[in-house]
Amino acid sequence: MYRKLKVAVVIPAYNEEKLIEQTLTTVPDFVDYIVTVNDGSKDNTLKIQKKLAAKDKRIIVVNNEVNMGLGASMVRGYKRVLETDADLVGIMSGDAQCDPEYLTKMTDRLVHSDVDYVKANRFVDVLALQQMPPFRRFGNILITLLTKFSTGYYSIFDALCSFGMMRRRALEQMPLHLIGKRYDFENTQLVAMSIGGVHILDYPVPAKYGEETSTINLLSTSWHIFSALFVGFWRRMYYKYVVRSFHPVALFLFGGIFMGLIGTLFGLYISYKRIFDHVTPSTATVMLVVVPLILGFQLVLAAITTDIENEKK
Repeated sequence: MYRKLKVAVVIPAYNEEKLIEQTLTTVPDFVDYIVTVNDGSKDNTLKIQKKLAAKDKRIIVVNNEVNMGLGASMVRGYKRVLETDADLVGIMSGDAQCDPEYLTKMTDRLVHSDVDYVKANRFVDVLALQQMPPFRRFGNILITLLTKFSTGYYSIFDALCSFGMMRRRALEQMPLHLIGKRYDFENTQLVAMSIGGVHILDYPVPAKYGEETSTINLLSTSWHIFSALFVGFWRRMYYKYVVRSFHPVALFLFGGIFMGLIGTLFGLYISYKRIFDHVTPSTATVMLVVVPLILGFQLVLAAITTDIENEKK
């Protein structure tokens, strides 16, 4: 318990027999429930989880008979937490990358603020960031930039890190069915949080890498995440700016796309006539291409600007 608030932590694990014990045994004492999800591991992860659960009554083991993916495991963990009386819900990985000391600090920051979710940001400490492999650093930066537009959380960074602590109300506000089942978990969770109106705050945490071994296929995972971000963007636009309230952002965005499409199609048409029929377009005809394109660009830019200003700070 933390300041009279019950605390739960969700820890997914897949083939983490080397590090799951270190992870579970170092969870801070103020945590009341440790929900650890075994995602169909083929090693001794489940056996170790059950052994530790027999010693520590805080540990609740949820087992996926087959591998369902990170996102699906987290959603199962979330649903199990909602069956408890926890007031705060933490997220940690099963590979000992999350420093328990910072879980305490983020919990304290959450309790003393009006935000819903305090999330780790490993990009603040430049020296500590050097521990992150270069390809991960580059990929994280690229995906984070795209995630900003997809989720509307322009003031946060490190979109591939969900380590942190949230209020129960944040979990209850999230449409859990929109969370991706696999390694698009962090990104789609942010989309779900944005749709649910969750207020997020970054907290500086050093990057930590050790004995963990990545099982991620970089190419397929990146493509899956990019696809999820594209779909997530349109979902957010629909739910946030059309369904809940027809906001000017929707007018600017859809109007800009429509004008840009008109300008592009007409431009292709007169280009075809110029190349194959040798018909030189007049100045007025060219303006019928240029004006919709310029207007469309300005409307889309206005939509982005308004979306940024609409973020909860």
